[in-house]
Amino acid sequence: MTQRLHHAAIQPPWHRRPSHALALALLTLLAACGGGGGGTAATSTGGSSSAASVPATPALTLAQLGDRLFEETALSASGKLACASCHVEARGHADAAGSFLPLGGADGSRQGLRSSPSARYLDLAGAFAFDAQGRPHGGLFWDGRADSRTQQARGPLFNAAEMANADVPALAARLRALPYVADLRAAAGLPAAATDDQLVDAAVAALARYQAEDAKFHPFTSKFDAVQDGRASFTAQEQRGLDAFNDPQRGNCASCHDSRPAPGLSRAHFTNFSYHALGVPRNHSQATADPAFFDLGLCGPQRSDLAGRTDLCGLFRTPSLRNVALTAPYFHNASFAALEDVVAFYATRDVDPARWYPVVGGQVQAYDDLPAAYRANLQRGAPFRRAGQAPALSAQDVADIVAFLNTLTDGYTVAPPAN
Repeated sequence: MTQRLHHAAIQPPWHRRPSHALALALLTLLAACGGGGGGTAATSTGGSSSAASVPATPALTLAQLGDRLFEETALSASGKLACASCHVEARGHADAAGSFLPLGGADGSRQGLRSSPSARYLDLAGAFAFDAQGRPHGGLFWDGRADSRTQQARGPLFNAAEMANADVPALAARLRALPYVADLRAAAGLPAAATDDQLVDAAVAALARYQAEDAKFHPFTSKFDAVQDGRASFTAQEQRGLDAFNDPQRGNCASCHDSRPAPGLSRAHFTNFSYHALGVPRNHSQATADPAFFDLGLCGPQRSDLAGRTDLCGLFRTPSLRNVALTAPYFHNASFAALEDVVAFYATRDVDPARWYPVVGGQVQAYDDLPAAYRANLQRGAPFRRAGQAPALSAQDVADIVAFLNTLTDGYTVAPPAN
C-alpha cells in the first residue's frame, strides 16, 4: 500500500476548486456578453428552449475535506489551534520553527507535555505490539498509544492541552457550524440528521484519509532518494556521514533508523518504529515545574495500560529521521534545539555527562529525567560508551553525520547539467 501511496498524485486543494455558485455566475456572464466560444446560453428548437448544460461541481472527497479540516482552527475550543498549527508542512509536518512545546487548551495557554512528532512517513508503523523477543514496536504518538491514523487524528481533538474539546457533542457542534459540513456528510455517506458520533467519526476519518492519500505525507523527494535513484551524488562529507551513520562501532544509527529499505519496499524509512530509553535531559516546562513529575513514555502518564511494566518506563518511539533537519526541537520533551547537539549527545552522554546534565554541589545529575529505579532500561552500546572511554564519534564524525542528515530533507531538486 505504501508504494502506491507515495507515487499518487496530490489531489487539488479544496480551496482551489470553484464553487457551484461561482460556476453559474461565470456562465451567466459569458452568455450576457456573447462569450462561451461564440455560442449562446440557450437555443430554440421547435418552439422549446433549454438552458445550456452547466457542468456539475465535482463532489469533494473525504481526503480533500480532511485537507480542509487539517487547517481548521474552528475545531479547537480556543478557536486558535488546528492540526496544522503543530504539524507545519514547511517543517516536515512537525513543530513550527522556533517553538518549544506547543500551546493549546481551552484558552490557548496550556503547554503540551511533548513535542509534536512529524506526521510524515507513518504508513509502516502498524499497531502497537510486542515482537517474539518481547520488544515493543509500532503505534503512533511518542508512546505508541494510537494503533492507526484514525486513532491518532482523534486524540488531539479531545486532549485538554491541545484542541480541548470537552466531549463528542462539543466537537460535533463545532463541525455543524462549518460552512462545508454538508460536504463532509455527503463524502461520508451520512444523512442530514447525522448523529454527533457519526459526524465526529466522519471528520476523524477524513483527517486520516488525507494523511494516508496525500503525497505530501510521504513524498520521498530528498537528496538521499535522488542519490539512490542515480540522479545525484553525495558530497565527500555527506558520504563520510552516511558511513559513520551505518557503522555499528561508531554512530550505529542505522540499528534503529534503517538506512536501507525494509524487505519488499523500494525506499528506506529511517525508523524501525522501536522504543528506547535514551536518558535525555529534563526540560523546563509547565509539567516539570513539579519535581515529582516524570514523563515515563510507555508506562505513563498518557497511556495507562502498561503502567505496571517497569521495564518499559522511560521508553519512547523511534521517529523517522526523514526531514529531521526541519523538525527541531528534538526528542519527546523538546530538550534539544540543534541537530548537532543531538548527535553529540549520543556520542558523549556517558563519557561527558556534565556537558548535558546539571551539576549540583559538584555532582553531575545524570539522567535527571529518569528516576533511578528505571535506569536499568537505558539504551547501552554504540554510540554510547562508558565513562573514561573515548567517544565513539569524533567532532568531525558528528559534523559529517549532520551533513548526511541534511540530505534527508524532502524537496530536493536535481540541478540540470551545465551546458
